[in-house]
Amino acid sequence: MLEYYYIHFDVNTYVHNCTQNFKRVYVKLDKYLENPTEDNIHHMRTSLRRLEATYQSSPKQIRKKKKVEEFARVGKRFFKTNSKIRDIDIILEKLAKEGKMSEQQLEYYENPLMQDRGHQLEEARTIALSLRELIVPSLYDKNKTDKNFKGNAMKRLAKITRELKNRIEDKIPVVIGDESRITELHELRKDSKKLRYLIELVINKENDNTTKSNTNDITNKLVDNNDHKILEHLEKIQEILGDIHDYDIVIDYLRQRQGSNSPTITNALTNIMKIRKTKFDNFVNFNRSTTSKSLMVTGGSK
Repeated sequence: MLEYYYIHFDVNTYVHNCTQNFKRVYVKLDKYLENPTEDNIHHMRTSLRRLEATYQSSPKQIRKKKKVEEFARVGKRFFKTNSKIRDIDIILEKLAKEGKMSEQQLEYYENPLMQDRGHQLEEARTIALSLRELIVPSLYDKNKTDKNFKGNAMKRLAKITRELKNRIEDKIPVVIGDESRITELHELRKDSKKLRYLIELVINKENDNTTKSNTNDITNKLVDNNDHKILEHLEKIQEILGDIHDYDIVIDYLRQRQGSNSPTITNALTNIMKIRKTKFDNFVNFNRSTTSKSLMVTGGSK
C-alpha cells in the first residue's frame, strides 16, 4: 500500500513548518470570524488538523508548555464544533441532490437542521474568539539549538509515523473485506490524513523542486523520488474515504429520523446507499491497483 520510503529529518525544515502551522491558524481565524463561509470553515478545519499534527509530533519540552497545551486543546474543541456544522451542510446537500427530495420534502428536515447549525455556529464563534486571544510564543526557533531538541523531535515523529503506518496497513484488509465496517473505515481515513500531515512537516516546500547535490545519498534519492508520491497516495485515500464518510453521515441521519419507514426516507436511503456502494467499490479497486510495499521511517540518512 505504501511505498518504501525514508523520511529525512532536517531540523530547520521541521521548525519552519511547525511555526508556519501555528501562524496559519491565526490567519484562518481572522477570515473565519469575518465570514464563516463553507470555504472558510473548510480551510479552518484543515489548518486545525495541521496544528494537531504539529502538536503531536513536538518534543515534550514544547508540548508541555501551558500556552501550547491550551492552544491545542481549544483548537481541538473548535475543530469538533466546526465538524458538526460541516455535517449539517453535507446532509442538506445530499438530501437535495442524491436523496432526490423535493423542496417541500426537504423543508421538513431543513428547518431544524438550520436551527441547529445556527447554534453550532454561535458556539464556534465563541471558541474562535477565545482561541485567537491565546498568543503562543515562538518556541520552535528558540529550542532548535538545544542539543536534545533535534533528537527528541526526530524520535517522536518517527514513532508516531510508524504507528500510523501500521494502523493503516492493518485496517485496509478489514475495510475492503467488509463494507459495513464503518468505524474502521472512518479511522482509516483519519489515520491517512494524520500521516500525510506528519510527513508534510519534514518536506521543504520551498526547495522541493530542486535536485540535491549528493547523488550518492540514498535518503536524498528516495525523498526526491517518493515524497510527493506517498503524499498523493495518502491524499487520494483521504479523498475517497472522505466521500464515503459523507454518505455514511447522511445514512445515519436518515435512519435516526422518526417515521424512517416513510416512502420519502426509504427512497432517499435507497438512492444514497446505491451511490455509497459505488464509491466503496471504487476504493476497493483503487487499493488493489496499488503496489503493496512498506513505509520505512528514519530520522536521517541511511
